[in-house]
Amino acid sequence: MKFSIFIVLLISFASQAVELKARVTDLEQPTDIKFFPNSSEKLLVAGKEGQLTFTDLSKNNTYLVYDFDVKSGSEMGLLGLAFHPSYAENQTKNNFLFVNYFPKKGERRTRVSRFSLNKSGKSYNLTNEKIILEIEQPYGNHNGGQIIFGPDGYLYIGMGDGGSGGDPKGHSQNTKTLLGNMLRIDINTTDDIPYAIPQDNPFVKQASFEPEIWAYGLRNPWRFSFYQGALIAADVGQHKYEEISIVEKGQNMGWNTMEATHCFKPKKNCDTTGLTLPKLEYGRDQGQSITGGYVYQGELNTELKSHYIYGDFVSGNIWSAEYPSFTSPTKLLSNQGNLSTFAIDANGEIYVAEFGKGIVYQLVP
Repeated sequence: MKFSIFIVLLISFASQAVELKARVTDLEQPTDIKFFPNSSEKLLVAGKEGQLTFTDLSKNNTYLVYDFDVKSGSEMGLLGLAFHPSYAENQTKNNFLFVNYFPKKGERRTRVSRFSLNKSGKSYNLTNEKIILEIEQPYGNHNGGQIIFGPDGYLYIGMGDGGSGGDPKGHSQNTKTLLGNMLRIDINTTDDIPYAIPQDNPFVKQASFEPEIWAYGLRNPWRFSFYQGALIAADVGQHKYEEISIVEKGQNMGWNTMEATHCFKPKKNCDTTGLTLPKLEYGRDQGQSITGGYVYQGELNTELKSHYIYGDFVSGNIWSAEYPSFTSPTKLLSNQGNLSTFAIDANGEIYVAEFGKGIVYQLVP
C-alpha cells in the first residue's frame, strides 16, 4: 500500500468550495473507517473482502491487522467497526473492537463480535473473539452493517430488511424479527453472557416486539451517526427515493408502507398514522444509494460548520445540509465515484472512502 498526499479533486458549488485530498490509497473495497478514539492520525479501515487495515497518517504506515474469512457476495462481507466507548480511558481493561461481518462457514448470517485489539511493539492485532449476536439473513443484500456506540454507552446495530426487493417477507413491519430495525443492546456483560437488554428499551415489556428493538421500519440503513445525542440515519431507498431521518426511541420509520415521504405502492391507500417521516429526501435524478455521514465539527472548512455531510454510492455526489433543520442541501461535489462510507476524526474533520479505487479522501477547503 502507498500514500498519496497531492491527489486533489476540486469542484465549487455556491459559496462552499471543498477538495477531496487522498490520504490513503491501494485499499481493497473499503466499507467502513474508524479513527482511534481521540486521534486524527490513526485509523482502521474495513474492506468488503475481509481485510482490516491499520493506517497512521502521520507516519505513512499501513499494514494488515486481520483478514476475516467472510462471505462477500452481493452486499455481504466485513461491514462495520466500533471501538469500545471506554477504549480511550482504559485500554488495558477495554481494549475492545466490535465488528459486524458475515462468517464464511455456515448459513448466511450477520455476526457482531467483540475482539481484543492488542498492540505488540508497533503493530496491532486481533484476538479472543466473543460472539455477541448472530442474525440469519434470507438474502445477500440489505444487511445494514453499521455498529456504533451511543452517548448512553449502548451498542446500536442497524439491520436491513433482509433483502431481495420491496421487503417481500414483510420484515420491517414485523416486530418479532430483528431485521428491518435499529437495535440497541448492552455489551458490558461477563464473558459467558453475550449481551443484555437495556431496561429502558421501548418494547421490553411488549410480547409482540423483540426487546432489542429501538426503532423499526427501516429498509437498509447504510451509515448513521450521533450528533448532540441525535441518531442521524441514512436509509437506502427502493425505486425512487433516498432518505435521512432522526431515529428516536420507539419510532416506526415507515418502510415498506412508505418510501421516504411517498406511498411505496401508490395504487394502494397507505396510512401514515404513527409513522416517522424523514427529514430529507432526494430522487433518482440525484442518486440511487445514499451513504450517511456526519455533522461537520472541524476548523478547516468553516462554512460547513454544523452541516451534515452525506453522499451517494451511485452518483458520487456529496452534499451538505444545515443541521438540525436539514434545509437548503448544497451539492459540494459531483461524480466522485462509489462513495461507500464517511468518517470523522478527533478534530471533527471528515473523510470519505471511494469503494472501487480503494482511496480514503479528506474533505479540505
